[in-house]
Amino acid sequence: MAYTVLLIESELARADRLTNALAPAGVVVRTAVDLAAARDVLAAGPVEAVVVRHLLPDGSAFDLAPAAPGAALLIGVEEGDEAVAARALDLGFDDYLVFDGSGGYLDVLAHQVGTAVARRQAQTRSVLVNERVARQNQLLQAILKAHSNFLVADAPGAAFDALLEDFLQLTRSGYGLIAEVLYDPQDKPYLRCYALTDISWDDATRAAVARHAQTGMLFNNLDTLFGAALVTGEAVISNAPPTDPRSGGLPPGHAPLDAFLGLPVHASGRLVAFVGVANRPGGYYRDDVDFLQPLVITVGQLVEARRAQSERVIAELGLRESEARWRRLSELSSDWYWEQDAQLRMSRIDGGILRSTGTNGRAYQGLSAWELPAIGVSETRRRALRQQMESHEVFQDFEMAVEGDDGMPHWISISGAPVHGADGAFMGYRGIGRNITERKKADARIEQLAFQDELTGLPNRRSMIDRLQQALADSSQLGRSGAVLLLDLDNFKDLNDTLGHEFGDQLLQQVAQRLRGCARPHDTVARLGGDEFVLLLEGLSSDLACARQQAETVAQAVLQSLRMPHAADQADVLCTPSIGIVLFQDHLLPVDELLKRADLAMYESKASGRNTCSFFDPKMLEAVSKRLRLESDLRQALAQRALVLVYQPVVDRAGALVGVEALVRWPHPQRGMVSPADFIPVAEQTGLIVVLGRQVLEEACRQLVVWEQDARTRQLTIAVNVSAYEFRHPHFVQQLIETVERAGADPRRLKLELTESLLLHDVQDTVAKMLALKAVGIALALDDFGTGYSSLSYLKRLPLDTLKIDQSFVRGILTDPHDAAIAGTIVRLARSLGLRVVAEGVETEGQRDYLLASGCEYLQGYLFGRPAPVEALDKFWT
Repeated sequence: MAYTVLLIESELARADRLTNALAPAGVVVRTAVDLAAARDVLAAGPVEAVVVRHLLPDGSAFDLAPAAPGAALLIGVEEGDEAVAARALDLGFDDYLVFDGSGGYLDVLAHQVGTAVARRQAQTRSVLVNERVARQNQLLQAILKAHSNFLVADAPGAAFDALLEDFLQLTRSGYGLIAEVLYDPQDKPYLRCYALTDISWDDATRAAVARHAQTGMLFNNLDTLFGAALVTGEAVISNAPPTDPRSGGLPPGHAPLDAFLGLPVHASGRLVAFVGVANRPGGYYRDDVDFLQPLVITVGQLVEARRAQSERVIAELGLRESEARWRRLSELSSDWYWEQDAQLRMSRIDGGILRSTGTNGRAYQGLSAWELPAIGVSETRRRALRQQMESHEVFQDFEMAVEGDDGMPHWISISGAPVHGADGAFMGYRGIGRNITERKKADARIEQLAFQDELTGLPNRRSMIDRLQQALADSSQLGRSGAVLLLDLDNFKDLNDTLGHEFGDQLLQQVAQRLRGCARPHDTVARLGGDEFVLLLEGLSSDLACARQQAETVAQAVLQSLRMPHAADQADVLCTPSIGIVLFQDHLLPVDELLKRADLAMYESKASGRNTCSFFDPKMLEAVSKRLRLESDLRQALAQRALVLVYQPVVDRAGALVGVEALVRWPHPQRGMVSPADFIPVAEQTGLIVVLGRQVLEEACRQLVVWEQDARTRQLTIAVNVSAYEFRHPHFVQQLIETVERAGADPRRLKLELTESLLLHDVQDTVAKMLALKAVGIALALDDFGTGYSSLSYLKRLPLDTLKIDQSFVRGILTDPHDAAIAGTIVRLARSLGLRVVAEGVETEGQRDYLLASGCEYLQGYLFGRPAPVEALDKFWT
């Protein structure tokens, strides 16, 4: 299903990831970086869904909700902010996503948005259907009231006043008139107005209205808008009366006329009455004429019947025709009309009750409303309805289910009002009934979507949080322990990308079924989203050691069950889980803290090799706190451009300097020099690697420009490491080229070192980007060759210039025959492909001599120089 999504995200890297996650689903994505830009997008046209980050530079997601009525709202929160997501759901947001470091939310984003849009559209359709049914009900009630008023009114004015009020309400108009059409001796039509909104503006007009109150005010000027309707016999619509040539103008002091709808009323082929309404905001349209036509027809029939009331036969014929039309109108509607006598027994049911509910209305004859064979009505509600009706009160929307002749339950809603005779005596009830089965189904579906995962049928996150809150309260009252088991499928993303999303869905369904089989009867299994599931264990031993053993037993059963192969179309696949476990007792921790601890334990399982379970340990919080501090410090360091570059020499066979590798270092003001092994993983997990990589590239280009000014350094190259995360950024190539051009550096002196992990995803896109870089002169090297996902079929496709032998092979080249063989093979392979070879980690003269003898042309390592500031390179030319 194609639809438009407004994505509001101030972090450009994350915005690009979210956009790419939505693109395969055929979604049109419009982006904004803050609330002001988002409001501009919404003002330009509607969207079906809004994905908005919680905190933005000029406000929060909650500030935007009023500006996007009708759109599905999804809020994005950081890990640990699930309480914000719960608040958003309470305030009307449709769903949420958690920006986890692994990027798992991207895998289910398109499904989440599609489900939220479908759910919101179903709600909108339900509202529109209810509004349409309510307006049709209002029209039917007006017709019923018109029948009653014209039959019992002593003077035409009373009936017309009530009818005018109904027309004004149905059209939401400011004022109007209803008049009987009469003809002068020359057969020229004129109006005798029996109902007119009081728009008098001075003493003279007030006196004229009072003078004609009983007999009706006359209007015989045909050079007016209502005159145009009388002359043509057609409806007149004017949404600009002051400039309409049919308008005869207004008397001085008359209220402004902004819009006008004139409805001529015909009966027996002749114009008998006229209805005019005015000043509805937005004006009038042909749809209004069509909608009001049943009431206009009824008015015409009743007016004519009243004129002919002196002739009984004619009067009876008119009433029979009117009733026949009413029956046909009722039968065309899903609603029906019912009456009760003075003893409150059903005496009449007309309309489409059989078609609507599969129930024959005759079965209800003689029964009171509270005696109907209803399902789903409590005795308390029956008594309340009886008390209302015996008190002769109006009642509305009494809902109940009845069993149709097909044996299926049908939900109906009835409304009724008491009827009194001319003498004021109570005569019974008249009312409307309608089938609300579809609305009930829609309500049930919405409830299901709110608390149940649509794919697996398991409780969703919202439902699990509610259940966990109750479990915590029960644990405190009963003195029992409980446990939360949070599990994540280890290689689900790779399987989903390789075998397709359809298989991924099937796999999640199989996992859900196996988890149900591992849970005890009173445990809860839920899907939090993506490939994350939760088992809530209740009623464990009050002894925590025993409770720990009970929880581990269930966890081991889950591990054993999910280790078994899962059936795919072509073959069986393995998908193991990592499980985090946290125990609870005495309601000491809030729900979000419990889930956070279970999540930390789960990531400990992944760090321990996966396919295992781990219990939460307070030391995990310390590790997270340390990582968060490191991330905060790194953000500040990048903002201050506090990271520096050092350079390690690359030499040729003669030992002459031919280039350097640029390496980043972080001199921390408190911690001293922070190892790249500590801060590079944090940068990659948080997306800061993009900013870091850009700063490294800018500094490297600046150094190339400096060297360009000196003949001794003009030919040197600088190699810069690029992570797979940076390289996959959709704008990486464009931004890199712009950086080189902005610095004025020679792109032929710049070399990018890439890792073999790039070959894991979308090799075609990787090759295209590499070719674009080669086209401007930038050289490309494959770093740490032989340690990752080496593939000769991929290697021959990549437009590389250099292979770098990893230092792990160089280290043992003199002592391990396998390392020596691998190094030699890489040299020969590179030669056959026309590539240069650089050996990393050369620390001894023996290693240097062996590599040179093997044909390696370029060397790098401590033997020639450690990574150091650029000034340390002076030794090569002094």
